[in-house]
Amino acid sequence: MKTQPITGLVLLLLLMAAGCSRIQVSQDYDTQMQFPNMQTYAWKSLLNKKSDDIRENNPLLHKRFRENIDRVLKEKGYARKSNPDFLVHYEYSIKTRIHSEPYTTGFGFGYGPYYRYGGVNIMSAPKVYEYDVGMLAIDVYDAGSDTLLWRGMGSEEIASHPTPQKTSEIVRRLVEAILEQFPPQ
Repeated sequence: MKTQPITGLVLLLLLMAAGCSRIQVSQDYDTQMQFPNMQTYAWKSLLNKKSDDIRENNPLLHKRFRENIDRVLKEKGYARKSNPDFLVHYEYSIKTRIHSEPYTTGFGFGYGPYYRYGGVNIMSAPKVYEYDVGMLAIDVYDAGSDTLLWRGMGSEEIASHPTPQKTSEIVRRLVEAILEQFPPQ
């Protein structure tokens, strides 16, 4: 019966980890727009700009973005039509960031056999490392006037060489977190 407290602790830790999302999201929108009146959408055709980062130019990645955006909008009750109320577009980029922590200090002391050799070491240096952040912006345009009505943005730290399954999971979480804000309340 001693496994119940351990099982409970493990479950609590898993729930806490699941609740801590690393995705940061924000939105901006036209406050004069009546979003509940919109029911249908289509994809806005814009020329995709090529990036120097080969990871951004991956057609499989872009297929995942489109499929996930379509899925979430459908779940929210929007229908994809040829004569839409609004147009959807997205942009994705990967940026390298640098993280620096303040100076850390270390102290060491050692001695050799028979107390003949010894030394003192004092070290002080900052911790600096690079990481990649995937940033997604989803835009909603008015179909009639082609003016931007809503922009949702999200970012998350990503691995340099993720598996297809990990990439699909990142795309799903990012799209869902951003479109959770749409339409604005």
